[in-house]
Amino acid sequence: MKELFKIPDLIVDIYNYEKKMDIDYDVLGMVSTFFGIIIYIVNFKNIDDLKVVIPTYMVGTALVVLPMICRRVNDKKAFLIHFVIFLGIALTLYGLLGVNEGTSYLWSYLAIFVILIQFGMPVGLPWCTFFLVYSIVIFWTPIRNILPFRYGDDFAASFPWMYMMDFVASFIGNLYYKKSCMEHEKQGELLQQDLEDALVDIDQAMFDSVAIISTLIDEKDSYTKEHSVRVAKYARLIAERCGYEGKTKALRAIYNAAYLHDIGKIAVPDKILNNRQALNDEEYEIMKKHTVWGAEILKDLTFFPKLSYGAMYHHEQYDGKGYPVGVKGTDIPIEARIITVADALDAMNSSRVYRKACSREYILGVFENDHGKQFDEHIAEAVCQLIKEGKIKIVADEDRD
Repeated sequence: MKELFKIPDLIVDIYNYEKKMDIDYDVLGMVSTFFGIIIYIVNFKNIDDLKVVIPTYMVGTALVVLPMICRRVNDKKAFLIHFVIFLGIALTLYGLLGVNEGTSYLWSYLAIFVILIQFGMPVGLPWCTFFLVYSIVIFWTPIRNILPFRYGDDFAASFPWMYMMDFVASFIGNLYYKKSCMEHEKQGELLQQDLEDALVDIDQAMFDSVAIISTLIDEKDSYTKEHSVRVAKYARLIAERCGYEGKTKALRAIYNAAYLHDIGKIAVPDKILNNRQALNDEEYEIMKKHTVWGAEILKDLTFFPKLSYGAMYHHEQYDGKGYPVGVKGTDIPIEARIITVADALDAMNSSRVYRKACSREYILGVFENDHGKQFDEHIAEAVCQLIKEGKIKIVADEDRD
């Protein structure tokens, strides 16, 4: 018995689809205007009968002016709700007063099918059902005998059947129309997903090609082996703590920018890059240029927006005393501010030939006591939280263990 009264899955799917469907106001305007004009034309033969023409043309006029008003109101959805209510009341009175019978009455009721087709079942189905029951009541029950206008027997007997056939035809037509819309959208979504997956693969392949350079740099610089990988991991952790959690694309962009932040060092001579002594002024000026060189390498790689920010700005300081530009504060891109902190963290948290990795207390002290000089305070605070929570491991602690 339950199977007998079970609503077909197609109707349920389309009902749910229509609930979240955006109204195409342009299409709604065209359909509404079309039916309004039809009502004008069909009722023109009754132009001398004001009792017939006025209410009928009111419905037609409402359908014609609907798109004009809709274009000018801010809250289109609220306006359409009020319009539908007005239309329902007008047609209810239309039937009760018996202003006309015949084709004009049937054409006027097409306004309801406009609602069904354009607004879908959540709005149109209750109205269509109401007017079906309403037509049966005023034509097929004793109530028809107390109405101010008595409909002809032939029309009274046939109209509910005509309305019912229109209702069923419109309902079925709407089902198949919306079904085709759903299938078209699903195909579009699948194609879009395939395209996005292909672009991701292409982007990753291009990134991997460029990342080889960064790997070569780490191999070239004996003091910073795997430095790029660690900075990228730190940057992603810090970004998640700073509000990027769940933002997959943004986190990936920051990770990639951090991974390639030192790519400009490929142009730094080996004797400077691997110099264990303090650099002289000339050598230091050459070393500083790795930021600009890195940005030049990455700026045209449009497949990852902002990829060059890490290379260009990771030696800028929050107080403006960094290089190469001397930009300060929030004028430094947020991605670069995160990478700056991650880069400094790895510098302190890595062992060098000339010193061991710094202690937890020292690293926390640097970030906590910076007070917005070198680092963005918000980002420095995030790093301290990650260290205290054990989400960033301190090498010196592990060495003691």
